[in-house]
Parts: sequence; structure tokens; C-alpha cells
Amino acid sequence: MFERFTKGARAAVTGAQEAARDLGDGRIGTEHVLLGLAGEAAGSAARALAEHGAGPEELRGAVRALERGHPAPRRGLFGGRHLPFTRSAKKALELALREAIRLNRRGPSIRTGHVLLGLLRAEGRAAEALIRLGVDRAALRDTAERLLREP
Repeated sequence: MFERFTKGARAAVTGAQEAARDLGDGRIGTEHVLLGLAGEAAGSAARALAEHGAGPEELRGAVRALERGHPAPRRGLFGGRHLPFTRSAKKALELALREAIRLNRRGPSIRTGHVLLGLLRAEGRAAEALIRLGVDRAALRDTAERLLREP
């Protein structure tokens, strides 16, 4: 599925992995994907989040305030630290593909805005962080869709 992600969406997923490591979490959750999206300033997701007062620093504080509980990662076969996605993060990425198909008539290219829409549908810890910041998720969804329609 990642071959359908735009460069920005791939960078956001890479940013999610870095965020999980920085926070000492052993798995990539929806909250880490949210941080990765906010870090891609040129993407439609970061723009939508910023319009709703959920910039990178605000989100990082909200995520840090959430109780963490993912165990440390096990070493992979080659000694690397592979961080798996949580079930809800996997679901959010699947939903991003569905959003891309629904909104793109010329083929499903998954942009950061689609990933944000997937996160909003999947619920999870990203939703908790947004609630903590007082973000109206329905309004955020409308903003993300509007930005995705722009050329």
C-alpha cells in the first residue's frame, strides 16, 4: 500500500516512527502518525491541523500527556529496531486508502490529508490528543477535505 503514498505521506509515516522512538514507545500508534503528519508542514494534513490550533508543539504536548504503555521493541533478525504499527494505526492507514479512493476519481494517490481523514475515522490515541487540545474533529475533517480538493 505504501507505493500509493505521496512523498509527503511517506515522510509523515517515517516521522511517526521517529516520534514513537523519541517518546520511548515500542509501537507506532495513531498518536505518532498524527505527530508525523503535523511535522510535514507542506502537507494538507499539517495545514488543516494548524488551522484548528493543533500545531506540532501543541500536539507533542498533548501526546506526551497521554499515558504511554507500549512495551519496548524487540530486536529484529538483523539487530534493527523494527517498530510495528498498533492495530488502530494499521486501521487508520487502511482507511486512508479508502478516503483516497472516495475523493480521487483519477486513481488513489494517498496524500497526508487522506491519512488524517483515516486517523479521524479510526479513533485511537490520536483522537484523544485532539480532544485534549479541544479540536472539533468534525470541523477538522471538513477542513481536511476542503484542502484535499484544492489544486
